[in-house]
Amino acid sequence: MKKTSMAIALLLLGSPSMGAAHEPLCANSFDAMPASWRPSAEVRKGLKDGPWTTKESEDAQNAIRVGVDEMLELYAKRPTAVTNLWDDAVESLIDVTYSGGTGSADIDEAARAGAYRNLEILIAPYLDRDPRSAVCTDFGTLLPIAIYAHRFYPATDVRTAKIASFANAAYRQCASFSQAVGRHYRGMLANRTLSREGAFRLVIWSIQLNEAELVPGLKLPPEARDFSPRLWLYLEDYPMLGAEAYSDGARNEAFIQTAYLATHMAFIPTGYHRYPIYAEDSPKLYRFLRENFYPLLDAGQVDLAAQFVDALRQYGCSEEDDRQVRDGTRFLLQTFHEANDRWMNYREPGEREAVFDDYDFIHKPWSATIGLRHRTPEPAAPGTYGGVVRQWLPGPDEPNSY
Repeated sequence: MKKTSMAIALLLLGSPSMGAAHEPLCANSFDAMPASWRPSAEVRKGLKDGPWTTKESEDAQNAIRVGVDEMLELYAKRPTAVTNLWDDAVESLIDVTYSGGTGSADIDEAARAGAYRNLEILIAPYLDRDPRSAVCTDFGTLLPIAIYAHRFYPATDVRTAKIASFANAAYRQCASFSQAVGRHYRGMLANRTLSREGAFRLVIWSIQLNEAELVPGLKLPPEARDFSPRLWLYLEDYPMLGAEAYSDGARNEAFIQTAYLATHMAFIPTGYHRYPIYAEDSPKLYRFLRENFYPLLDAGQVDLAAQFVDALRQYGCSEEDDRQVRDGTRFLLQTFHEANDRWMNYREPGEREAVFDDYDFIHKPWSATIGLRHRTPEPAAPGTYGGVVRQWLPGPDEPNSY
């Protein structure tokens, strides 16, 4: 698809006339919500009415602090967790510092320092290696590390240049862009319905390729710039069944996979909790998040509920003006206390301690901390990740420059 026609299609898909205009952005009561957003009578019984309080804000702040401490503690006690989780070992900590941070300079600094230490561990093995030793499969490993090096280190730091050079060398070993990003890309281009796993993997690639445009020295082909708008269009037609489609509701594994795809789709415009997302960007996505919110709470899906709350905060809603955000935040805090004030103690329905790995443990405080914290999205200015996205996905009051 040519860039001009692609841009027009994206504008049409994001138009308020497609179904989002009559729906509120933030709804502070059930009466203000469309019927499809509201909880069932049974779920409503377990929800606490009343405005958000100062005491609850303090409780949330403490739960965030505990979550960051838990992650730092795990990385300190299990050094292999850093290499096992790779770039997630950086992202899990730095996430809480974005778009206004946690509200505590101490927590933010501890998280940044931990993310920095983990990045140092990941980069170290490559500093004495010859980039000519790189192979194609190294590209997916090195690209996120080059991105973090650019964001963490001074502009003239040789480590960033070395990792970018390594990533370039790895890409040159690939026969094509398709080989570099994996087999799922061909399915997207052929307009075939990918598996949820395949779509999820391409979403992660989208976020990384958007960010890669900002890293000096990274040399990517034209397909890399076209990737995200192509994927966004593809996902607009991707089947996303809500919890009501399954007899076991939000406990259904297919639904859970779809819900994770939805929250990560929201990460494409936001760049992992940094920049705004608008209902007009994808009315379908916004509606999915709203209509499946209370089923997740009913099913006890804490990780997902936290990610849904996080997404709603990026749209601009908070505990003070949105009933779902308020109920979701209270649900997270209730879960935290029921797990003896340790996020890693909690088990989703059906989860067993014996099958837990580093990612399972980290994901709980990681998701919880991003769900609990207040948000001031960063401006999507030129030269930022948000600016890259808004070139091809303009906001309601922004011109298209793609």
